[in-house]
Amino acid sequence: MPSSSETTRDRILAAAIDVIKARGVVAATTKEIARAAGVSEGSLYNHFENKTALFGAALGEVTSAARTAVMTLIASAGEATVPENLARFASEMVRFYAELLPMTGPVLADPELIAWLRTHTPSPGAPPPQDGRAEPGALGAGALAGPVLGVAGVTAYLEAEQRNGRIRGDAPTAQLAGALLGSCQLHAFLTRLAGADAVTAGAKLPERPEDHATGLVDAVMTGHLA
Repeated sequence: MPSSSETTRDRILAAAIDVIKARGVVAATTKEIARAAGVSEGSLYNHFENKTALFGAALGEVTSAARTAVMTLIASAGEATVPENLARFASEMVRFYAELLPMTGPVLADPELIAWLRTHTPSPGAPPPQDGRAEPGALGAGALAGPVLGVAGVTAYLEAEQRNGRIRGDAPTAQLAGALLGSCQLHAFLTRLAGADAVTAGAKLPERPEDHATGLVDAVMTGHLA
C-alpha cells in the first residue's frame, strides 16, 4: 500500500501533467498545479526540489507511453513481420507525439529545463546482444526516452532483425530509425498546427495514424528487407 507521501507526490505529478497539457510549460504555474492537486503551493517542494524538477518529472511521466511502445517493439524482434511490427509502433508514436508536442514546444526555449532533463536522463546503455534479440533494459529510461532513447530503441530493434536475417546487413539502421520517428513527429506536428484536413489535402498524407504508419514503413523499408 503506498504511503501518504507517495500518494501526495503522485497526485501532484498527475495535476502537473494535466495543467501543462492544458496551458503549456510556459503558462503553467505551481499555484495552479497545487490547486488542481488539492495541496498548498509550498507542499510541492516537499516532493520536488523546484519547479524545474516538477515539470521535468511530469514530462518524464508522459514519455512512459513511448518507452512502452519501444519496449514492445524490441520484444517483437523475430515475431510477426518487420513491416507489421514497425507499422504498429509508428501508429502508436504518431499518437504519442500528438500528446507530447503541445507540452514540449516551449521546452526548447527553456535552457534550465533542458539542462535538468539532460542530467536526469541515463545513457542509452550497452550494445545489444548478438543472439538476434534486443535487450530492453539496456536502453534505460528517463524524461528524454522519447526523442533520444526512442531512436536508440528502434535502431536496436532493426539491428536485432538484421541478426535474424530479416533486414539486409547493409541497411543504415540508425538513419532508418530517425526517418521513421521523424515522420511520425511531422505528422503529429502538421495535424496539430494546420489541422487534419490541411494535412490530407495539402501534404497529401493520410489522416489516420494507422494509414500513415503503413505507408511510411513501406516507403522507408523498401530495399532494406531481406
